[in-house]
Amino acid sequence: MILSQGSLTSHLPLLLYYSHKLSMNQSPFRLNFRNFFGKVFVLSTTISLLWACGDSKKESQTAGLSGRFVNQTFLEAIPDSIPGLVPAYCYELNFISPDSVEILYGFEEAKLGYRKSGKDYILIKAMQDKDMPFRVNKDQTISLIDSAWTSAKSTSNFKKSINTGKRKWDFETYLNQQMIAGEYMLYKNEQPTGQKVVFMSDGSTSGIGDFNTYSICYSGDCVGEIYPISNNLTLTSKNKESVTYAFVKHKKSNKLSIRNIEAPIKDMKGERAIKEEVYDLRKQGV
Repeated sequence: MILSQGSLTSHLPLLLYYSHKLSMNQSPFRLNFRNFFGKVFVLSTTISLLWACGDSKKESQTAGLSGRFVNQTFLEAIPDSIPGLVPAYCYELNFISPDSVEILYGFEEAKLGYRKSGKDYILIKAMQDKDMPFRVNKDQTISLIDSAWTSAKSTSNFKKSINTGKRKWDFETYLNQQMIAGEYMLYKNEQPTGQKVVFMSDGSTSGIGDFNTYSICYSGDCVGEIYPISNNLTLTSKNKESVTYAFVKHKKSNKLSIRNIEAPIKDMKGERAIKEEVYDLRKQGV
């Protein structure tokens, strides 16, 4: 039988009584004080150990989570879509303490509290004053119950990141992997030039002008920068000069077409039309 902390307290007088009776030296009126206090000591020690076990069990039930988790549901949807048009509550969860999690919303970041609720967890005030539940599955993925936000019929599943965390957010590495990371050959007039172009999953690039880093748009104002809405990326040089391009992936030919867009229109945000192709890249080793 396992006694709770409350039941131990309520039975303490009775336990002490029997300890007293056992301490009597064959006479109800001759008290062996040494045996009596020895048994009381053993009894109190046992009660303390049981209480400690109860507290330990309670603590394990509320133990916090750790690690980074990226939105696998989103990542699986984007190869055949435009990331900015795929609904998502958030893209990465980074559990930094037993009760706090950093959240990547894309163009915004936040830190929220979370707590255990039965077998599941609660993301506190995830939607203004409303909480959002989530659960940890047997395969160590996380299911975020975010359908009220995304209007999707199913929840969003997050997988634990295996990246080293060299970047602030691991999600963008996975985004690059899904979208364009790889080795390409630059073509001109449908002929290979022999110039190799590389897009690394960590956001670095080589072989494409003076540019050495790139970032793919998936959230925020950049989604509406081009009309009609299209995949777009920004290439940046060592001198921090940046240029935004539209891009189109052609699965059958393994072609990545990077195209110019119109210059910004004065007093107008976005709606920059797609123009001519500037880089015809064909993926190698496919």
